[in-house]
Amino acid sequence: MHHHVAPTDNELNVFPDIFEDQLRVLGTQGWHTLSGDEFLYFIQHPRERPRKCVLITFDDGFADNYVHAFPLLKKYTMKAMLFVATDFIDDQEVSRDAFLARSHNEACALASTERRSEVMCTWKELREMEESGAVDVQSHGVSHRTYAFMKAGNYGDVREDLSEGKAILEQRLSKTVLHFAWPRGHYDREGITIALDVGYRALYTTERGANSAENLHMISRLPVKCKKGKWLASRLPVYSSTFLSRIYLKLRTG
Repeated sequence: MHHHVAPTDNELNVFPDIFEDQLRVLGTQGWHTLSGDEFLYFIQHPRERPRKCVLITFDDGFADNYVHAFPLLKKYTMKAMLFVATDFIDDQEVSRDAFLARSHNEACALASTERRSEVMCTWKELREMEESGAVDVQSHGVSHRTYAFMKAGNYGDVREDLSEGKAILEQRLSKTVLHFAWPRGHYDREGITIALDVGYRALYTTERGANSAENLHMISRLPVKCKKGKWLASRLPVYSSTFLSRIYLKLRTG
């Protein structure tokens, strides 16, 4: 699970040279990066999946994903999934020649303003990444406020947010959207029921752990740190095993 790849601070960010080293090490060690469709297929057909496979995800749709991460994914012939909240995406031409990387807090503050295109991807950029085959754009809802709706018990708003986010992406990108990542990682039983009812098949959390077909509605992810590729590669075998990840997490959390 990533948010930013940019030459800025460490807050939810991986520096471009570190991200490149992570991709290089994954490739050298034989890890296969997956699209959303491949992830769904292999998690339901474990005997057919590659011995080493990983799903790289990005939350929110920050412009640095397009400027810094996208070229590296293409360079190393790797794939990633990008979860976007459609309210943050503008339909305009933007030059990234003088792109200024911002901290996570600064980018989030601008994402809800008329200056959002300074820090968030545009529809044109999303289409370019989607059409390349390197990036699979999926849903983060519309407003990034589902956590607030659920806490307030406004499940009608949750349904509208999830349904509209799916419909907008499908119309804009001419694809079927089956994957949804919970904004801020907040979800509950009613939220899961709604997400499945409006047509999502895979629901992503911010919790750590291994994944199987049994937890397709509460998929775990590993928050990636700004550390060299050897660090990431050392964690993946642990989180690829339900048994090993359970032991590791128990030791880690006490």
